[in-house]
Amino acid sequence: MKAWRTQLWSLLIVMTGIFAGQAVQAHAPACSWDTSQTHISIVGGVLGNLIESPTEGTYVKLLERLSERTPMRYDLEVHSDKRAQRHFTDKHYDAYMVWSNFDPVLSSLQVRISGRPIYAFVQEGQKIPRQISDLEGLTVGLPFVYSFPKELTENPAIHTMRLAETAASNLDALSRGRVDVALVASGDALAFMRENPIKGLVYDEDHPIMTKETALVLQDHEALRCTAVMLQQEIEAMRADGSLARILAP
Repeated sequence: MKAWRTQLWSLLIVMTGIFAGQAVQAHAPACSWDTSQTHISIVGGVLGNLIESPTEGTYVKLLERLSERTPMRYDLEVHSDKRAQRHFTDKHYDAYMVWSNFDPVLSSLQVRISGRPIYAFVQEGQKIPRQISDLEGLTVGLPFVYSFPKELTENPAIHTMRLAETAASNLDALSRGRVDVALVASGDALAFMRENPIKGLVYDEDHPIMTKETALVLQDHEALRCTAVMLQQEIEAMRADGSLARILAP
C-alpha cells in the first residue's frame, strides 16, 4: 500500500509537470540564467508544515534545493497568508509562495510546483463524498489556513467550519461528531493516520474530492520572465529525477 501511495504521489507530481511549462513556455527559447534576474525577494504565507518560517517548511526546503542547483538566490520573509498576498500585490516583493488554484489570480507568471490531493474523511458507515456536490446538507470541517474553491465555501447548502491547522485536530473533531466530514490534504492525512490511527474514520484513497495545485508566482515584468522559465525548467528536471517527489512526499 505504501508503494502504491508513493506511485500515486509521483504520478500527481508528473501530471502537474505536464501542465506546468505551459504558463512560461512562450518565453523559453530566448531564456538562460544569463538573461534572468537571479536574486529575487520572496514573501511566503504561513501554511501548516509547508511554510512555517523563513528556514522551516517543505516549500522552504524546495527553495533551498533550487538555490543549490541553480544560480538563483533569494531573500524570504514569512507573514500571515493574507498579509503576504497583500505585500505581493502591492509589489513589495518579486514573488509570492505559495499560490494555489483555489486562490484569486495574483499574477499570470507562475512556476508550477505540484498537486496535493484533498481527501474527505467520514465516520465509518457513512457515505464517502467523492465530489463537492456530495457535501450538500453536511457540516464540513476545513483546515484553518487552507483556501478552498468558492464552489465549496460559498455554497449555501454546505455548512463549513474552519477548524484547526493540523490534520490531528480536524480528524479528532470528526471523531467526536463536531462535523460530518473533514477535508484533509493527502500528506497531512497519510502521515497522521500512519502515526496516530483513529479507529472508525475512513476515506477513499482512490478518489480525492479535489486536487490543490500550488505555484510560486512572480511579478509579471520582463526582468522576471526568464527567471520563471529557468526555475520551471529546473523543477521539471527535479520532477524527472525524483528529487522533487522526495522533498514533497508526506
